[in-house]
Amino acid sequence: MIRLNPNLALAVAASAAVGITTAAVAPQFVGASLAFAGGLIGGAGIGRERALRQKHNEETAARVTACFSTLYETNRGVIDPIQLGVLANIPPQRAHDFLCDLAESTNGQKITVKQGGGVIFAFPHSQSALDELTFNARKWAEAQTQQLSAELNQHKQALQYLQLQQAASTLPKTPAPIQEPSPWENVNP
Repeated sequence: MIRLNPNLALAVAASAAVGITTAAVAPQFVGASLAFAGGLIGGAGIGRERALRQKHNEETAARVTACFSTLYETNRGVIDPIQLGVLANIPPQRAHDFLCDLAESTNGQKITVKQGGGVIFAFPHSQSALDELTFNARKWAEAQTQQLSAELNQHKQALQYLQLQQAASTLPKTPAPIQEPSPWENVNP
């Protein structure tokens, strides 16, 4: 359905009114009134074109923003400009330019992919930072646990040694029994 441009309709109506009035009142100025009408209609067309272009740009920006947000969360901050271009229905070069500008302003990184695969962009992402912090905390905890475990084993061994010493010290010290020589031993017949 074709919608009539209200500004264009108003410009045509005003031009017709000015043209008819000029023709009736001062026919020598009809050329000037027609030039005025042409400028008025042209301006209305340019204004409509500008409004359509602005609306198209706003819709494109909304699509790019939505696709970028989805890819950002899904890929944890790693964005491929070709994927963004396809999903947002914009040319890949425009997606690449958008990501370059965004990377400069947000400390993102441009990463070259091996063997002519192009580039991807890595932006700071909270989940990646949380994963890295969790990994580092886990490694630190394991290192602390290993150290404490080694110290615990040393203390257990020292405790066992002390317990054995204490047990040995509580045993009564009895002298070795003196054996009396047997009258039947060492006898020569």
